[in-house]
Amino acid sequence: MIEDILKKCERIHIEANMNNTLVFSTIALVGYMGLIFYLSSLPGDLPAEIEVLEVPRTVMHVGEYAILGFLMNLVTTKMSGRAFKSVFYSSVFSSAYGVTDEIHQHFVPTRCFDIYDICADTIGGILGAVSLILLLALVRRKASAGSTKEAHLAGK
Repeated sequence: MIEDILKKCERIHIEANMNNTLVFSTIALVGYMGLIFYLSSLPGDLPAEIEVLEVPRTVMHVGEYAILGFLMNLVTTKMSGRAFKSVFYSSVFSSAYGVTDEIHQHFVPTRCFDIYDICADTIGGILGAVSLILLLALVRRKASAGSTKEAHLAGK
């Protein structure tokens, strides 16, 4: 009976941690989307601090949306629990956000709608979403290799 209570408490603790992770991931995602919106609202090409980097605009779009795809996939993975499905959804949502960002830029002075930016945003979103899955697979592989090694050492 006590074992059942302990198992139930452990399950509640795990579910609470998963909910906390989902909340923090969602806050990070929405905050980052707000940052993208803010930067897109600035008239001109780029703020002077960023322009100093001399990185091609396309590369910046891919990087910017790779972070968005990563964060988006973090949220969708927590919600769906399925890796491939979450990659699909987060890629689609990141791309859609890129389209809305370009529409928004159409109304900002000295900014314009650019189909090539949408392509770069889509590629970045896919790369970010896939990179989370690869990172999770790597972490799981290392964790299982460590537990196998510990079990092997305990057996000797």
